[in-house]
Amino acid sequence: MNALVKLADREMAVETSMEVSNRVERLKKAVQAETNGACIERPMLWTKYHRNKANSDKTTNVKMAEAVRYVLNNKTVRIYDDELIVGNFTSKRVAGFCYPEFGGLEPMSQVFNMPSRKVNPLEISLKDRFKLFSQIPFWLNKNTSTLAFDGMKEGMRFAKEQSEALQYQIYEAGGISHIAPNYEKIINVGAQGIIEEVEALESETDDSEKLDFYKAVKISMKGMAEFGDRYAAEASKMASVETDPVRKQELLEIASICARVPRFGATSFYEAVQSMTLAHICIFMETLGETTCPGRIDQFLNPFYEKDVAAGNISRERAKEILGAFCVKLCETIPMHGEVGTSTLGGLTSWEVVTIGGQDKDGNDATNELSFVLLELADELRMRQPNFHVRIHKNTPKAFYDEVIRINFGPGSAPAMYNDETIIESMTDIGYSLEDARNYVAIGCVEPTAPGKTLASTDAAMYNMPLAIELLLNEGRQFGSKKQIGAKTPPVSEMKTMDDVVAAYDTQVKHQLGKLRRDLEAVEKFHAKHHPTPLSSALLEGCVETGVCSTKGGAVYNFSGIQGCGMAATADSLRCIEKAVFEDGWISLEGLVDQLKDNISDEKVFTKLNAIDKFGNDIPEADKWMIWVGEHYADNIKALGKNTRGGNHNAGVYSNTSHTHFGGLVNALPNGRRAGETFASGFAPENGADKRGTTALLNSMNKINYKNFANGINFNIKLDASSYECDDGKSALGSLYKVFFKREGMQVQANMLDPKILIEARDNPELHPNLLIRVSGYSAYFNDLSPKMQDEVISRSSNAA
Repeated sequence: MNALVKLADREMAVETSMEVSNRVERLKKAVQAETNGACIERPMLWTKYHRNKANSDKTTNVKMAEAVRYVLNNKTVRIYDDELIVGNFTSKRVAGFCYPEFGGLEPMSQVFNMPSRKVNPLEISLKDRFKLFSQIPFWLNKNTSTLAFDGMKEGMRFAKEQSEALQYQIYEAGGISHIAPNYEKIINVGAQGIIEEVEALESETDDSEKLDFYKAVKISMKGMAEFGDRYAAEASKMASVETDPVRKQELLEIASICARVPRFGATSFYEAVQSMTLAHICIFMETLGETTCPGRIDQFLNPFYEKDVAAGNISRERAKEILGAFCVKLCETIPMHGEVGTSTLGGLTSWEVVTIGGQDKDGNDATNELSFVLLELADELRMRQPNFHVRIHKNTPKAFYDEVIRINFGPGSAPAMYNDETIIESMTDIGYSLEDARNYVAIGCVEPTAPGKTLASTDAAMYNMPLAIELLLNEGRQFGSKKQIGAKTPPVSEMKTMDDVVAAYDTQVKHQLGKLRRDLEAVEKFHAKHHPTPLSSALLEGCVETGVCSTKGGAVYNFSGIQGCGMAATADSLRCIEKAVFEDGWISLEGLVDQLKDNISDEKVFTKLNAIDKFGNDIPEADKWMIWVGEHYADNIKALGKNTRGGNHNAGVYSNTSHTHFGGLVNALPNGRRAGETFASGFAPENGADKRGTTALLNSMNKINYKNFANGINFNIKLDASSYECDDGKSALGSLYKVFFKREGMQVQANMLDPKILIEARDNPELHPNLLIRVSGYSAYFNDLSPKMQDEVISRSSNAA
């Protein structure tokens, strides 16, 4: 069936299709009614396996695979009322867990305060708190910090710096993931098919390392297959006592499906979605799952959908109900962070991206009926997961584009929009084949990768860019501190020109990024040596074929993505130094530094600094510094060379909630920002700095060469919904985005909310318990954000039509 045969047929399908089914709405309400919890099952089972001395002499590959299989065979299996798609991430309906072998010791050490903390409290019984806390001694010398670095001193240095996260944060220390696995493969051939593929490859080699990896893959696949068997057994057991004949038949069907998938290949759309779901949950048991993305499900599920529709086995409404149940299922997992993680990765999101639309490998439009179904679900559900991303290109069908614009207006965030032309070129520039680039998905927040082929560690680290401004102005130290954390650069009394300032900035950036690279390399080696991922690797092309784990570079593509945070504050600060000191001369550089050390106490100085034109107003003198800082950053990331898996380092510009965390640690800056104030989110002007309206803002944004940022950017734009909600306003919004993309913009996402509602939600959370907003490449419930982050969202500029 051709899903886009005629626009009239397409419109008729929309008119006759249901909104979210009653079942999916009930599932949504059940999940949203749950108290967020912390589950100890995975860390306790993981610890139990590794405590067993019988496992101590096994190879690392085998231990990892057996530990995952042990967890899958012993964790709680539960099927909830109304469920069509089954599989539970934890023993609770909505909960998270920690990974003690990575960065889990921080939340484990803070577990007694977890239910009562002010931001993102997690329910956990006192008994479970004691149980989890008691596991800390076993992992003290077996986690990332202790095994990645030579000697206790270096490990303690790293742990201390990461617990503060001032200069940078190495996210990869918490687990190497950020992948879109080849779910199409597990759907089509099943775990048994991968086992058979591995057995054939085993017969062709006598390489002991490859054979060891293959053994681990087979163990992992057996664990995945057995996980499905457990749900088949549970569904059969529940059906045997179910008195409602309708639900009894549903449970019997679930039992039949789970007896087949993910062990074998799927034979129907329903089986395909269920197979993907169970495989997705299995990856969470092996490594940091929150950043694992389903990917382009409208593409790889479409053959099953079209076949079932043609055979009369499924209706559009039923397919939408199944996909809706899957989307709600993704909301059952949340991260379990400690205080620092909660500060830099706020909102209880798990970054599970579904990418919709775009092109096929030949460059043709790939939009299909499932693309429209997923857009409808994005609009009707408005939940924190999945993180919906929409690919737009010059041949995107008008009906699809109009639907994307329509759902920008609604109670919460809309899908982020990605420009195929710019992104595909940025990907081919760094080594992706054209076919693979055309098939890209956006991982986690915003990061483009080739699905099923890439271990790009796209969120390897987050770098605090404005700190370099403070350090260059104080010889490598923060104001008021004697500790040398940066490079020793000249005192400001010796800086006679703007070139001197820029040279000092360059020195500080190179020093910080060099240190970041050394720490990141140590973490990469830790993963390769101590925590291979045979299950995930089996779903990344290249690993099984070569017998090499993805942590050692077995995937087709291997990169490390490093994000710059606070770019606008950095650029605006350089512009203000140039303008105030070297062009107008109304203050000396020494006098400016004195003011910064005193938190700009002189109101006249404060007013004059804030009056200097900033990025985002289509003013060349200001915008040039944003262009320069971006290019300088991208060049320095590229100059870091190859990572340990043989791939390049790629620059990205987004921030999660690190822009509030980093901002809270940086003193006053020359752009007029006072100590502790937040930076702007992602690649956007500082809050309130864009004063000339939407057109000027987009003109400034279009001056950036986004192809420098192959790891992705996020551009948050907050628009006044009341001035766009009429037909002319919607048309104007659609035109704005089209022009932005035509001029090679990379990505954009909107929060179209009345600031009054946000203030009301902040002051009276019970009035808007599930208000969804765009944070920084992902969505979160407003009430799950810290008060500081809530204020930052409120303070973002609002632009009218």
